[in-house]
Amino acid sequence: MSTDLVNSIATVLGIAVALLGAFFFAFWIAMGIWTFNDIRSRTRDWLAIGLACLLTLIFPVVGLILYMMIRPKDSLADVYDRALEEEAILRELEETVTCHHCGVPVKDEWVFCPNCHSQQQYACANCGTLVRHEWDICVRCGTPQAGVDEGYSPPPRQPIDPRVAETNLGYRPVQMGE
Repeated sequence: MSTDLVNSIATVLGIAVALLGAFFFAFWIAMGIWTFNDIRSRTRDWLAIGLACLLTLIFPVVGLILYMMIRPKDSLADVYDRALEEEAILRELEETVTCHHCGVPVKDEWVFCPNCHSQQQYACANCGTLVRHEWDICVRCGTPQAGVDEGYSPPPRQPIDPRVAETNLGYRPVQMGE
């Protein structure tokens, strides 16, 4: 072999090794940057961020695999969204109107509870607007409210024949054990 051919092969191999080295260096830096961005989106603890980046940069592929196994499952945005959803559900539960007598949820416009038949609202003596028990004043005219007449008693419940109820409902409820 001639020296020119050996020099050409050595030059080509040198360029290939340099390109491969540059690729691995860029891959190594990209792993470090990705790890930094990923752990920063999952925690605000700078010690954990630094240790995760060092783990990935000192042990390139093995460190990345270890980091993927021990990293926090949820990002901070996921945790924040979940907290907002929980707060919205709690606020919705707090705003749910319930019967003051039996605690069953009732609609705001209902006058009587369908469960215990207690009166939920009464008419304002001044303007006739429906006023709830817990309100101190009428929302329309501002008249102070003394409360509902306590002489009211719900009508007694009549026993219902289940066969008649099924025909009135239009469907038959599923019975336990069916």
